[in-house]
Amino acid sequence: MNILSNSKFELIFDQRGAVQSFKMKEDLSAMNWVVDPAYLLEAGYEDRDKLFGEWTATVDGQTVCSAELDPQININGINRAAISYEANGLSIGLQYDLEDNQLRWKVKCVNRTDKKLTINGLHVWFSLAYIMFRDDDVIRNMEQSCAVFAHMGGDYSKFAAMRRSNKAPHLGIYGTKGRAAALGTLCRYENRFLEQVSPSLDGLLFHRLSLIEDGSSMPESAAVDWIYKDGYGSVELEAVQELEWEYVFAPVADQEDFYQRAREYGHPRWSYTPVLTKGGSFEAELELARGDKIQELLLITASHDGESISKESVMEHLIQEEGKPEVFILSLKREQPGEHKLELHLESGRKDVLVWNVLEPIDEILEKRAEWLCSHNYDPDGKAGRPHAFIPLSNQGESLGKLTFLLMKNKLTGAVEEQVEKAETSAVLDMKRHWFEHGDFAKPRILYGTFYRIFDLDYIAHVFYLLSCMPASMLKLNSPETYLQWAAEVMVVRLNPDCHQGEREKDETGLNGVFILYVHDLLKDLQDSNLHEWHRKLLHLWNKFGKRMEQGSRRYGGAITEHFYDNAGFGPTCETLLLLGKEDEAREYGELILANIGFSNDYRAQNPDRWWEALSYMIHSLWGGMVASSARTAYEHFGDPRYLEAAYRSTMAIFNCYDWNVVSTPRRLQPGEAASTFSVAAPNLNMPALSRNRFGQSVFREASDPLFAALFANVAGDDWDMGEELVAYLLGFGTTAYVYKDLKGRLYCVNGYLTQDSDSWIITSYAAYPQRFVMLDEKLELRANRGESLRQARLANGELTRIM
Repeated sequence: MNILSNSKFELIFDQRGAVQSFKMKEDLSAMNWVVDPAYLLEAGYEDRDKLFGEWTATVDGQTVCSAELDPQININGINRAAISYEANGLSIGLQYDLEDNQLRWKVKCVNRTDKKLTINGLHVWFSLAYIMFRDDDVIRNMEQSCAVFAHMGGDYSKFAAMRRSNKAPHLGIYGTKGRAAALGTLCRYENRFLEQVSPSLDGLLFHRLSLIEDGSSMPESAAVDWIYKDGYGSVELEAVQELEWEYVFAPVADQEDFYQRAREYGHPRWSYTPVLTKGGSFEAELELARGDKIQELLLITASHDGESISKESVMEHLIQEEGKPEVFILSLKREQPGEHKLELHLESGRKDVLVWNVLEPIDEILEKRAEWLCSHNYDPDGKAGRPHAFIPLSNQGESLGKLTFLLMKNKLTGAVEEQVEKAETSAVLDMKRHWFEHGDFAKPRILYGTFYRIFDLDYIAHVFYLLSCMPASMLKLNSPETYLQWAAEVMVVRLNPDCHQGEREKDETGLNGVFILYVHDLLKDLQDSNLHEWHRKLLHLWNKFGKRMEQGSRRYGGAITEHFYDNAGFGPTCETLLLLGKEDEAREYGELILANIGFSNDYRAQNPDRWWEALSYMIHSLWGGMVASSARTAYEHFGDPRYLEAAYRSTMAIFNCYDWNVVSTPRRLQPGEAASTFSVAAPNLNMPALSRNRFGQSVFREASDPLFAALFANVAGDDWDMGEELVAYLLGFGTTAYVYKDLKGRLYCVNGYLTQDSDSWIITSYAAYPQRFVMLDEKLELRANRGESLRQARLANGELTRIM
């Protein structure tokens, strides 16, 4: 066994020179920050060739793998190790140096021949401990696993490995020499979803760092990805020429510390608006490393068809902050929707990249979406198999989000009769009949071989509840009171384990779900409508559910769903505990949310961390939106702006699944069209066509995995589990803009922007249907009157007022 050690770190190599353990000695959890071969053996995954430090290369058209070579391993004392390989005229060396409070990692590639070599790819396995352990003791998943958030493009790649408990130390990894072309992932998993067990899914991601990548790992993405395309290409290595890359690993306390450490290693520091709407203001603060000077700042955009790229200098908009020669402020009004890329060119010859987005006004996106659903997805004649269903057909309740979105939008705006009618007809003539035997709510239909999903009932009750909120004059089949009672009946079955025979179903009544979006409103409306018996039953079950959540919080039981560790569990559980007034318990889950939401120089990588549907790090429309909503709710209770900022950046990343102006992905959208998932990683090594691409479950119809093939055999569309996240948006950022002060007294606006007007501030909201402005730290709130749109407000003299 080969070991390096100093006062801060211990690094253990296997007999082949791959890193099998990397630990921080001051870490009380003794977490191994790389994939442990002992766990691979325990879980049955045969991937020792993907341990940290193994590599593959393509040289003159031939692929060579380190796993097929015999390395030379040199250990120099207790602080340095060098592993070297020789193959096809190429020498690959990896060096590890322990230096005080950091690990320095170098990768060197040398042409040992007397002729030129062409390298099409050099990929090093960068296998950090991104693991969902097959363990229902959730503490292991919290303390021994991390989410990995990448900053790619230019010369300043860096990676934040955030422990899932959000307890420091975390790990920051900073590029200090050489340019990385891509960060890909490969997933291994076990899926027992169709068995009568829960939890049923675990897995892990192996990350792969591409130091050279010509695009062949992800040809579809590389062909259209104008944002990162200039980083792809082969390298001609002359005789005896060498290339070198260097990364520094260091412990970090939190997100802020991650960026402060980055500046110490020479990286520029950006704070920026990740997404705004057309006509809004992009705001950024840039802090250079000491001694750096700006040569040029370019704003780059693509044409609507993606065929042409425009570049413009925005140096004239860059203002140096008084008294701070290394700090600059950038403010840009943008009328052009679409992705935007900032390229910062420094006099040193290095460049940095920032990727942000300008959306159409979100009310236009939502209106187009509603029109699309009614004209393209509603199937009155049942040509796809079920009359009055919204396609693509699915047995999973997530597909009913289309109905909840239509109804919620119509609740907030002037109702469109056709949209309400189609949603109601689908609910009564398809949903009720398909999910229940003979429409009897006490008899959920077994749609999954031997069981039914409790979670499906969450969506069904939500549809009925929103129907009860519609004007009676717009309903054709039943009264609002009938739908209100139906919602209560379904929720009673959903929360009561005594209503079910199967053990899986009984257990899952204790798990959280999307019903947190409406359960309080449902209880209030039941009481107001004199449905006292149903109110009594549901309130009793809700209080019992909350008590179980409170008791389970000591073991973090709410973090488990069908998955062994899941943001679909701990996000809603945090919100449930807040609804029940259990703030101390909610804070424990809130930390899991903060560790889960990404931060990056690319707005698309700022989503809640989920991997299952893409088998890679991804934006998942439904649970991305739900976890973001829980973060916003946490802010309104705790007042901690970390939750607000995380909630906003992750909410707005979700709109990448609806944005028809995005042209950097192979899958493009028509106005109103949508795709349920965006695979962030590039390449996605399980399914290369998904690399930085939008997709839906239809891509799995021909999958080799028999479970995928069974689940999605009849899926014909890409917007399978969408809509509920738009309801969550409409209940939060869809109506509300926030203002807060940081610790230095500086004023910030989230979900809008600020302009100064003599002795006051004008706040302009990005909300789809603006009705509310909040300044929580000053206990200020301004609400619209019924039927009023409140796009702007004035902040002056400690008051929020309307602009007359």
